[in-house]
Amino acid sequence: MTTIRIRRGINGARYAACSNDGSFIRNFNRLADVREHWKLEIKWGRVRLVRELDKQPDLSKMDEGKTALETFLRAAYGRR
Repeated sequence: MTTIRIRRGINGARYAACSNDGSFIRNFNRLADVREHWKLEIKWGRVRLVRELDKQPDLSKMDEGKTALETFLRAAYGRR
């Protein structure tokens, strides 16, 4: 079973869906939108939603990806 953690949103959204380890998946404006997005998986018993509205998403993996992309672009196109 996959656990999706619902936390405080980023960039103006009210809620953020996060994986079990807390890494960011996607923003949502309503809790109903979260349930609608994973509707079939919840019905099949593959996904469980857990509300953690007092926590922020863990953005460290996103920061690592941005750094890697910037490094690649600088190597490919030079500094501008």
